[in-house]
Amino acid sequence: MDGKAPRSAGAGSESTAGDRALAPEPACPPGAQPFGIYLHFPYCLSKCPYCDFASRAAAIVPQERYTQAVRRELELRASEFPRRAATSVFFGGGTPSLWEAREVGGVLQALDRAYPFTADCEITLEANPGASDEARFAAYRAAGVNRLSVGAQSFQPSVLQNLGRRHTPDETARAVQAARAAGFENVSVDLIYGAPGHTGALVLDDARRAVALGTEHVSAYALTLEHLAEEVPMARDRRRGLITVPDDDTQAQMGAVLRAELERAGLKRYEISNFAHPGREARHNLNYWRGGGYLGLGVSASGFARASDGRRGRRYTNRRAPESYFAALDRRELPEKEQERIGTREVLLERLYTGLRLTEGLDLATLDGLCGTAICRTKAQELTRFAAGGLCTWDGTRITLTERGLDLHTSIAAALTP
Repeated sequence: MDGKAPRSAGAGSESTAGDRALAPEPACPPGAQPFGIYLHFPYCLSKCPYCDFASRAAAIVPQERYTQAVRRELELRASEFPRRAATSVFFGGGTPSLWEAREVGGVLQALDRAYPFTADCEITLEANPGASDEARFAAYRAAGVNRLSVGAQSFQPSVLQNLGRRHTPDETARAVQAARAAGFENVSVDLIYGAPGHTGALVLDDARRAVALGTEHVSAYALTLEHLAEEVPMARDRRRGLITVPDDDTQAQMGAVLRAELERAGLKRYEISNFAHPGREARHNLNYWRGGGYLGLGVSASGFARASDGRRGRRYTNRRAPESYFAALDRRELPEKEQERIGTREVLLERLYTGLRLTEGLDLATLDGLCGTAICRTKAQELTRFAAGGLCTWDGTRITLTERGLDLHTSIAAALTP
């Protein structure tokens, strides 16, 4: 999850978030912007009923064909993404831990030739607990992967069953242990709360068990069944009254319980739905939220070619069906489903909505200078009111949302939009 587009989270406590320092941005050549690469692997052992990501259950994965297609797309993207240093690589899915390590290694070698990795480049691979073992993880480590994101989702057998997950809580624990044995020093765990059958007590237990695994990072998302990329079976079942899920207020309470437990263990909230020990924040996602450019490769992957002036760019999204993706590349055509030109207005909106997700806050004076706006002056009344109401701190330049403010992130961003 943590390499995909940000999602919303529920309500939190009232403690101030503004004093949390994030890890410094990765080392880049002087004057260069951080640059990330996202690779989507669409194949799974089974399709979860809540998942709207582009994924397909497949008994046999076309390993070599998919690798060749991704490398061909990399060649075709070169003209729009000039050679520069890559600060992060993220293998998302789907279930990337089904992609054989030799194929992952070949892709990483091709990427490194095209976009030389910085010395501290973060290379993440999402792993399903049911498709994980020490030998497999060791092979990924040897191929160049240095961070794993394990899709636990929950540690409750009944909740996992309701989510359509095939792994068990014990398999999640063994996956993290296998990662350590294979030499991984940076491991993340994904959690979902507000699923059918979830209670506050079970969510608290999920948080405690994630903490007990000693992972460096946790992504915790409220189950979302609305405004999805495609209608999923669980959304249909809910609409027909076949299942029930906790309401928004209950989900918010669950989120608060989970966050308090993670923070008690030293996992600091650095983004609405993400927590980490200091220095272990997900660099790849930080690049998204800070407005950086990124190359997207693979089925349904999105990319953002950011202009050097920071005020313009182009975003594209690839086709969701593997057959369509393969066919376009066989014709040596870019496999895009849609694309849009990003202008100053779009940059402004995206920086407001994504930047305010971070507990480091957003420098509105810098944003005004970039986009030619005057938010600091024209929205002074709103900024003062938000600060007086305990929703943010505001020093005349930087706005930082408090825990209460993060709960109202979307409304605050809308109110500050010129």
